[in-house]
Amino acid sequence: MSIVTDPIRIAVGAYDRTEALLDGSIPVEGFNTQFIAGDLEEIFAQAFSSAPFEVTELSFSNFLISSARGTCPYIALPIFPSRSFRHSAIYVRSDAGISSPADLRGKRIGTREYSNTVSLVVRGILADEYGFAPEANEWLIGDVDHVERQTIDSKNWPTNAVSIKAVQGRPLSSLLVAGDLDVLIAYSPPEHFGRDTSMVRLFPDWRMVEKDYFQRTHIFPVMHIMGIRKDVVAAQPALSKALLQAFEKAKQQALAQLAVHQTLPIMLPWMTAEAEATQALMGKDFWRYGLETNRAVLETQIRWSFEQGLIPRRPALEEIFAV
Repeated sequence: MSIVTDPIRIAVGAYDRTEALLDGSIPVEGFNTQFIAGDLEEIFAQAFSSAPFEVTELSFSNFLISSARGTCPYIALPIFPSRSFRHSAIYVRSDAGISSPADLRGKRIGTREYSNTVSLVVRGILADEYGFAPEANEWLIGDVDHVERQTIDSKNWPTNAVSIKAVQGRPLSSLLVAGDLDVLIAYSPPEHFGRDTSMVRLFPDWRMVEKDYFQRTHIFPVMHIMGIRKDVVAAQPALSKALLQAFEKAKQQALAQLAVHQTLPIMLPWMTAEAEATQALMGKDFWRYGLETNRAVLETQIRWSFEQGLIPRRPALEEIFAV
């Protein structure tokens, strides 16, 4: 097979499932590639503003919004470098009268971005499982632990009747501790969590709740997808398949490491037992790539985006995915 000499720049997070791609031990067959790992928020911002990378990791929710508006320079590949259950991402003030999801109604909820995928998934799960209605709440958008942004971009806020306002100059976590916020959605535990008793999780036994959710729904939410620039896929149609194959090989290599007993590759004493328990619940290849095997979860998240007023219609997967 002849090697295409033009460099293909691929921006992706540094994960176990991308390690073999980043270190070059697994190539993208037929193509000369340059893998770039960096801050994901910055990668996403560049992708949606100037699209400097031929292939890039993208927020799934913001990709859907940009695609619906006809402004996205990328088409998706069914490669999912980040997936996560998000029941654990909901933090509440302990004296706010919130003991169950039903108590969220009318509360002040903070999140980094209304349109980011963690917020989309949290609202979607709460709506499907507990009858949650986002329009019944006041939404505050700002930085979680430290002030990072000079301005809060509202371009991806929904146009339906949801009360949303930007918060600048004070981190959301400090607002919750001070009693000026009732709920915080955060993909990492806020700095006050575990140190201040006023901040607790909505679901204390979140692992069991998430396992039950998967067992009933078979939904393993997609956080990020890989996107390939539309001009690149038009010029190099074989690249999509080559990328899917390379990412799959790298993921399988990482999966095999989870079965290692004699010298643990990561610092978790019961790593092997955890991997076996996960596979017993979710299947041997629990982090699946490909369109058909993920159709249900992708269509569910598209439905959530539509129901939450983020996109005006529900596109078919074939409209937004290249493979």
